[in-house]
Amino acid sequence: MIKWGSALLYVTMMGLGWRYPLLGTSLLLLMGSVVLLGGRRKWCASACPRGSFLDVIWSRLSPRRPAPRWLGTWRTYLVALSLFVLAFSTQAYLAYASGGLDLRGLGFIFWRMCVVSSLIALPLGLWYNHRTWCSFCPVGRLLRL
Repeated sequence: MIKWGSALLYVTMMGLGWRYPLLGTSLLLLMGSVVLLGGRRKWCASACPRGSFLDVIWSRLSPRRPAPRWLGTWRTYLVALSLFVLAFSTQAYLAYASGGLDLRGLGFIFWRMCVVSSLIALPLGLWYNHRTWCSFCPVGRLLRL
């Protein structure tokens, strides 16, 4: 039940996040709450909206082929993390420099980051295993530390 609700949250966020950026901000708060209360395992296994969508919907389309080993390495993770930190900080700086960064702006940045990472996660799920993205997801790996 949690997975279906979380998957619905993912679809809602992807579809409406550009129009209602506070959805992104609320997802950040949800993630923080789940991690504080249940830890990383709880977030990645059942509360992550993208992971839930990949499990509930994308798993039906996935050929479940093993992903190449290099996708799960620390090097791949560090490249992904570096790109995400660079993208986030650049967007935050540009938003701040053009008049300030409020909760809506932060939510919009989060939405854009979700869209870009979904453009990576969804094709990987159709080519390999539906959860291939999770092997180098910057959030999941950061929560492991």
